[in-house]
Amino acid sequence: MRRLLAWIGIRLAVFAAFVVIWQGLILWFAIPHYLVPTPAGVAHAASKHIPVLLARTGFTIGTAALGLAISGTLALGLSLLFTNAPRLAKAATPLLIVFRAAPVPAIAPLIMLAVGRGMGTSIIVVMIVAFFPLYVNVMRGLSAPDPNAVQLMLVTGASRWQQMRLVRIPYALPYLFTGLRIAGASAILGAMLSEWITGAPGLGMLILNSGDMRETELLWAAVIVSVLVALCVFWTTSALERSVLAWRV
Repeated sequence: MRRLLAWIGIRLAVFAAFVVIWQGLILWFAIPHYLVPTPAGVAHAASKHIPVLLARTGFTIGTAALGLAISGTLALGLSLLFTNAPRLAKAATPLLIVFRAAPVPAIAPLIMLAVGRGMGTSIIVVMIVAFFPLYVNVMRGLSAPDPNAVQLMLVTGASRWQQMRLVRIPYALPYLFTGLRIAGASAILGAMLSEWITGAPGLGMLILNSGDMRETELLWAAVIVSVLVALCVFWTTSALERSVLAWRV
């Protein structure tokens, strides 16, 4: 409980310092409110539009979660396959690199033409953004177990699946969570990017509409909510990693 309270206290102190610096910079440089609103104005806009913010945040989180789950499953499956089939991995790696190098803003309209507006396009964009960090980290983890542990499995006559289940996958878990931390934040960004292009009703579209309507306070509120969502994804992944990998300590 003391550790939890200390964790919450540190983050509240950082948030309070951020608000003080924010307000101080506005007063020091006399920044007009239509460029940078005050923290009080943003808080008022957020409280006034709570239903809208909750609905848009729920849509963005749902899209990011679905895309992240699909890309994680695909990355894990391909990593297991390529670890057991090195020749296939060498043949497929250039295709994956080309897939990753494609600019998402350029191909998102093409995806929209094929799938249509809405959640489908957003999920595919999130998959594209989140897949490569997960794939690279899982592949690195599956190929980096303790050589002594691998040798012991070979000496005892373990099958390839037993080697994978008892040695390679446990050693790959830290790499998997590293990839999840990176891909989780990227998934939120990818979902918002797709919303800007397709007009799907998420946080990205709310930010775009608020800017067009010159509702600066609501725009900043939506931006802060998106940052908090990304931070929550990062913190949740870190907590899950500590829980799952407690045996390593």
